[in-house]
Amino acid sequence: MRDLVVAVAADLGVPAALIADALAYLGPQTEPLVAAQVARLEAAVGTTEVVAWPDDDVRFQLLALLGAVPAARAWFAAEGIDEATARASLADLTPKLRDYGIAATGVDWLAKVVAGGVISLGRLQFEWAEPTAAGAAWPVHIPESGPLDPAACDESFARAVAFFRGRGDSATRGFVCHSWLLDDQLAEYLPGESNILRFQRRFTLVDTAESDAPVDGATEGDHAVAKFVFRRPLAELSALTPSTRLETAVVTHLAAGRHWRERAGVMMID
Repeated sequence: MRDLVVAVAADLGVPAALIADALAYLGPQTEPLVAAQVARLEAAVGTTEVVAWPDDDVRFQLLALLGAVPAARAWFAAEGIDEATARASLADLTPKLRDYGIAATGVDWLAKVVAGGVISLGRLQFEWAEPTAAGAAWPVHIPESGPLDPAACDESFARAVAFFRGRGDSATRGFVCHSWLLDDQLAEYLPGESNILRFQRRFTLVDTAESDAPVDGATEGDHAVAKFVFRRPLAELSALTPSTRLETAVVTHLAAGRHWRERAGVMMID
Protein backbone atom coordinates (compact mmCIF):
# COMPACT_ATOMS: atom_id res chain seq x y z
CA MET A 1 0.00 0.00 0.00
CA ARG A 2 2.71 2.47 0.98
CA ASP A 3 4.74 2.08 -2.21
CA LEU A 4 1.62 2.25 -4.37
CA VAL A 5 0.41 5.48 -2.76
CA VAL A 6 3.84 7.08 -3.06
CA ALA A 7 4.11 6.16 -6.75
CA VAL A 8 0.61 7.40 -7.62
CA ALA A 9 1.10 10.62 -5.66
CA ALA A 10 4.41 11.31 -7.41
CA ASP A 11 2.86 10.68 -10.81
CA LEU A 12 -0.06 13.02 -10.10
CA GLY A 13 2.11 15.67 -8.45
CA VAL A 14 0.29 15.56 -5.11
CA PRO A 15 2.17 17.74 -2.57
CA ALA A 16 4.75 15.72 -0.68
CA ALA A 17 3.67 17.15 2.69
CA LEU A 18 0.17 15.72 2.24
CA ILE A 19 1.56 12.30 1.41
CA ALA A 20 3.98 12.28 4.34
CA ASP A 21 1.16 13.11 6.74
CA ALA A 22 -1.10 10.45 5.25
CA LEU A 23 1.57 7.75 5.33
CA ALA A 24 2.08 8.40 9.03
CA TYR A 25 -1.51 7.22 9.47
CA LEU A 26 -0.71 3.77 8.09
CA GLY A 27 -0.11 0.99 10.57
CA PRO A 28 -1.07 -2.62 11.31
CA GLN A 29 -4.56 -1.62 12.40
CA THR A 30 -5.30 1.08 9.83
CA GLU A 31 -3.89 -0.44 6.65
CA PRO A 32 -6.63 -3.12 6.39
CA LEU A 33 -9.25 -0.38 6.77
CA VAL A 34 -7.67 1.61 3.95
CA ALA A 35 -7.43 -1.51 1.77
CA ALA A 36 -11.13 -2.22 2.32
CA GLN A 37 -12.01 1.32 1.28
CA VAL A 38 -9.82 1.06 -1.80
CA ALA A 39 -11.77 -2.07 -2.74
CA ARG A 40 -15.07 -0.15 -2.38
CA LEU A 41 -13.77 2.62 -4.61
CA GLU A 42 -12.46 0.14 -7.18
CA ALA A 43 -15.89 -1.49 -7.33
CA ALA A 44 -17.46 1.91 -8.04
CA VAL A 45 -15.14 2.77 -10.94
CA GLY A 46 -17.18 3.19 -14.10
CA THR A 47 -20.46 3.47 -12.18
CA THR A 48 -22.46 6.29 -10.59
CA GLU A 49 -22.39 4.59 -7.18
CA VAL A 50 -21.77 6.92 -4.23
CA VAL A 51 -19.26 5.26 -1.92
CA ALA A 52 -19.77 5.54 1.84
CA TRP A 53 -16.84 6.67 3.97
CA PRO A 54 -16.58 4.93 7.35
CA ASP A 55 -13.93 7.38 8.60
CA ASP A 56 -13.78 11.15 8.05
CA ASP A 57 -10.05 11.33 8.75
CA VAL A 58 -8.65 13.07 5.66
CA ARG A 59 -5.49 10.94 5.81
CA PHE A 60 -7.58 7.80 5.51
CA GLN A 61 -9.52 9.35 2.65
CA LEU A 62 -6.42 10.48 0.76
CA LEU A 63 -4.79 7.06 1.01
CA ALA A 64 -7.93 5.32 -0.25
CA LEU A 65 -8.41 7.76 -3.14
CA LEU A 66 -4.84 7.39 -4.34
CA GLY A 67 -4.95 3.63 -3.85
CA ALA A 68 -7.87 3.37 -6.26
CA VAL A 69 -6.25 5.39 -9.07
CA PRO A 70 -4.68 2.34 -10.81
CA ALA A 71 -8.15 0.78 -11.11
CA ALA A 72 -9.42 4.01 -12.63
CA ARG A 73 -6.58 4.04 -15.14
CA ALA A 74 -7.34 0.44 -16.09
CA TRP A 75 -11.01 1.36 -16.60
CA PHE A 76 -10.16 4.30 -18.87
CA ALA A 77 -7.95 2.01 -20.95
CA ALA A 78 -10.60 -0.72 -21.14
CA GLU A 79 -13.15 1.86 -22.30
CA GLY A 80 -10.86 2.92 -25.11
CA ILE A 81 -10.47 6.42 -23.68
CA ASP A 82 -7.18 7.90 -24.81
CA GLU A 83 -4.40 8.28 -22.27
CA ALA A 84 -4.29 12.09 -22.52
CA THR A 85 -7.98 12.34 -21.59
CA ALA A 86 -7.54 9.81 -18.78
CA ARG A 87 -4.58 11.67 -17.33
CA ALA A 88 -6.28 15.05 -17.60
CA SER A 89 -9.42 13.69 -15.91
CA LEU A 90 -7.58 12.13 -12.97
CA ALA A 91 -5.29 15.16 -12.69
CA ASP A 92 -8.21 17.10 -11.20
CA LEU A 93 -7.27 15.47 -7.91
CA THR A 94 -4.06 17.47 -7.62
CA PRO A 95 -5.24 21.11 -7.64
CA LYS A 96 -8.18 20.25 -5.39
CA LEU A 97 -5.89 18.58 -2.85
CA ARG A 98 -3.25 21.30 -3.12
CA ASP A 99 -5.48 24.36 -3.02
CA TYR A 100 -8.41 23.30 -0.84
CA GLY A 101 -7.86 19.91 0.76
CA ILE A 102 -10.32 17.05 0.98
CA ALA A 103 -12.65 18.58 3.54
CA ALA A 104 -13.23 21.81 1.60
CA THR A 105 -13.46 20.08 -1.78
CA GLY A 106 -15.71 17.26 -0.63
CA VAL A 107 -14.55 13.66 -0.65
CA ASP A 108 -17.56 12.63 -2.76
CA TRP A 109 -16.35 14.84 -5.62
CA LEU A 110 -12.84 13.40 -5.43
CA ALA A 111 -14.26 9.88 -5.33
CA LYS A 112 -16.31 10.70 -8.44
CA VAL A 113 -13.12 11.80 -10.20
CA VAL A 114 -11.40 8.54 -9.25
CA ALA A 115 -14.45 6.57 -10.41
CA GLY A 116 -14.18 8.03 -13.91
CA GLY A 117 -17.31 10.10 -13.46
CA VAL A 118 -15.65 13.40 -14.38
CA ILE A 119 -14.14 13.68 -17.86
CA SER A 120 -11.78 16.55 -18.70
CA LEU A 121 -12.06 17.58 -22.33
CA GLY A 122 -9.99 20.66 -22.93
CA ARG A 123 -11.04 23.74 -20.96
CA LEU A 124 -14.10 22.15 -19.33
CA GLN A 125 -15.08 19.05 -17.40
CA PHE A 126 -18.16 16.92 -18.02
CA GLU A 127 -20.14 14.18 -16.32
CA TRP A 128 -22.26 11.42 -17.80
CA ALA A 129 -25.83 12.52 -18.52
CA GLU A 130 -28.35 12.93 -15.72
CA PRO A 131 -32.07 13.79 -15.79
CA THR A 132 -33.10 17.46 -15.54
CA ALA A 133 -36.39 19.32 -15.88
CA ALA A 134 -35.49 19.96 -19.52
CA GLY A 135 -34.57 16.34 -20.21
CA ALA A 136 -31.28 14.48 -19.92
CA ALA A 137 -28.22 16.74 -19.85
CA TRP A 138 -24.50 16.40 -19.38
CA PRO A 139 -23.31 18.33 -16.30
CA VAL A 140 -20.49 20.73 -17.13
CA HIS A 141 -17.91 22.04 -14.66
CA ILE A 142 -15.43 24.90 -14.93
CA PRO A 143 -12.00 24.06 -13.52
CA GLU A 144 -9.69 26.84 -12.40
CA SER A 145 -7.31 26.56 -15.33
CA GLY A 146 -7.28 30.02 -16.84
CA PRO A 147 -9.60 32.30 -18.79
CA LEU A 148 -12.93 31.05 -20.13
CA ASP A 149 -11.78 31.63 -23.69
CA PRO A 150 -14.84 31.26 -25.97
CA ALA A 151 -12.96 29.29 -28.62
CA ALA A 152 -11.58 26.89 -26.02
CA CYS A 153 -15.09 26.42 -24.59
CA ASP A 154 -16.51 25.81 -28.07
CA GLU A 155 -13.91 23.10 -28.56
CA SER A 156 -14.71 21.49 -25.20
CA PHE A 157 -18.44 21.36 -25.83
CA ALA A 158 -17.86 19.86 -29.29
CA ARG A 159 -15.48 17.28 -27.85
CA ALA A 160 -18.01 16.39 -25.15
CA VAL A 161 -20.75 15.74 -27.67
CA ALA A 162 -18.42 13.56 -29.73
CA PHE A 163 -17.14 11.75 -26.62
CA PHE A 164 -20.53 10.81 -25.19
CA ARG A 165 -22.13 10.15 -28.58
CA GLY A 166 -19.22 7.83 -29.31
CA ARG A 167 -20.09 5.87 -26.18
CA GLY A 168 -23.66 5.21 -27.12
CA ASP A 169 -25.47 8.28 -25.75
CA SER A 170 -27.58 9.41 -28.67
CA ALA A 171 -30.50 10.74 -26.63
CA THR A 172 -29.01 13.56 -24.55
CA ARG A 173 -29.72 16.98 -26.00
CA GLY A 174 -28.07 19.48 -23.70
CA PHE A 175 -25.69 20.55 -20.99
CA VAL A 176 -26.46 21.75 -17.47
CA CYS A 177 -24.19 23.90 -15.32
CA HIS A 178 -24.49 24.90 -11.64
CA SER A 179 -22.10 27.70 -10.71
CA TRP A 180 -21.67 31.12 -9.16
CA LEU A 181 -20.21 32.06 -12.56
CA LEU A 182 -23.77 31.96 -13.91
CA ASP A 183 -25.00 34.59 -11.42
CA ASP A 184 -26.51 37.25 -13.66
CA GLN A 185 -25.62 39.92 -11.08
CA LEU A 186 -22.07 39.76 -12.45
CA ALA A 187 -23.35 41.76 -15.43
CA GLU A 188 -23.56 44.79 -13.12
CA TYR A 189 -19.78 44.77 -12.74
CA LEU A 190 -18.20 43.13 -15.77
CA PRO A 191 -18.07 44.40 -19.36
CA GLY A 192 -20.44 42.70 -21.77
CA GLU A 193 -17.58 41.19 -23.76
CA SER A 194 -16.00 39.56 -20.71
CA ASN A 195 -15.39 35.82 -21.00
CA ILE A 196 -17.56 35.14 -17.96
CA LEU A 197 -20.60 36.91 -19.38
CA ARG A 198 -20.07 35.35 -22.78
CA PHE A 199 -20.04 31.95 -21.08
CA GLN A 200 -23.24 32.85 -19.20
CA ARG A 201 -25.03 33.71 -22.41
CA ARG A 202 -24.64 30.15 -23.63
CA PHE A 203 -27.16 29.03 -21.00
CA THR A 204 -30.79 29.63 -20.19
CA LEU A 205 -30.90 30.29 -16.45
CA VAL A 206 -33.35 28.39 -14.31
CA ASP A 207 -34.65 29.25 -10.87
CA THR A 208 -32.48 28.16 -7.94
CA ALA A 209 -34.19 30.14 -5.21
CA GLU A 210 -33.76 27.37 -2.69
CA SER A 211 -30.01 28.08 -2.55
CA ASP A 212 -30.41 31.86 -2.49
CA ALA A 213 -31.62 32.18 1.10
CA PRO A 214 -28.85 33.29 3.49
CA VAL A 215 -27.89 30.94 6.31
CA ASP A 216 -26.06 32.65 9.18
CA GLY A 217 -25.87 35.76 7.03
CA ALA A 218 -24.39 34.20 3.89
CA THR A 219 -25.60 32.26 0.85
CA GLU A 220 -24.02 29.25 -0.80
CA GLY A 221 -22.99 31.63 -3.57
CA ASP A 222 -21.18 33.92 -1.12
CA HIS A 223 -19.10 31.02 0.14
CA ALA A 224 -18.45 29.72 -3.39
CA VAL A 225 -17.26 33.11 -4.66
CA ALA A 226 -14.90 33.54 -1.71
CA LYS A 227 -13.53 30.04 -2.22
CA PHE A 228 -12.99 30.15 -5.96
CA VAL A 229 -12.06 33.80 -6.48
CA PHE A 230 -9.91 34.36 -3.40
CA ARG A 231 -9.27 30.79 -2.20
CA ARG A 232 -10.13 32.04 1.26
CA PRO A 233 -13.03 31.55 3.66
CA LEU A 234 -15.72 34.18 3.39
CA ALA A 235 -14.88 35.57 6.83
CA GLU A 236 -11.41 36.61 5.63
CA LEU A 237 -12.50 38.70 2.65
CA SER A 238 -12.91 41.96 4.55
CA ALA A 239 -9.16 41.99 5.25
CA LEU A 240 -8.15 41.56 1.61
CA THR A 241 -7.41 44.17 -1.05
CA PRO A 242 -8.93 43.23 -4.44
CA SER A 243 -6.54 43.36 -7.39
CA THR A 244 -8.73 42.43 -10.37
CA ARG A 245 -12.07 43.57 -11.75
CA LEU A 246 -13.70 40.33 -10.62
CA GLU A 247 -12.24 40.54 -7.11
CA THR A 248 -13.42 44.15 -6.84
CA ALA A 249 -16.91 43.12 -7.96
CA VAL A 250 -17.05 40.39 -5.32
CA VAL A 251 -16.09 42.59 -2.37
CA THR A 252 -18.11 45.61 -3.55
CA HIS A 253 -21.24 43.50 -3.85
CA LEU A 254 -20.80 41.95 -0.42
CA ALA A 255 -19.89 45.25 1.21
CA ALA A 256 -23.21 46.65 -0.02
CA GLY A 257 -25.01 43.96 1.97
CA ARG A 258 -25.92 41.96 -1.13
CA HIS A 259 -25.42 38.27 -1.80
CA TRP A 260 -24.06 36.13 -4.59
CA ARG A 261 -26.04 33.21 -5.98
CA GLU A 262 -25.18 29.84 -7.43
CA ARG A 263 -27.33 29.65 -10.53
CA ALA A 264 -28.22 26.76 -12.79
CA GLY A 265 -28.31 27.04 -16.55
CA VAL A 266 -29.29 24.72 -19.38
CA MET A 267 -27.83 24.79 -22.88
CA MET A 268 -29.67 22.75 -25.48
CA ILE A 269 -27.99 21.30 -28.57
CA ASP A 270 -29.32 20.00 -31.88
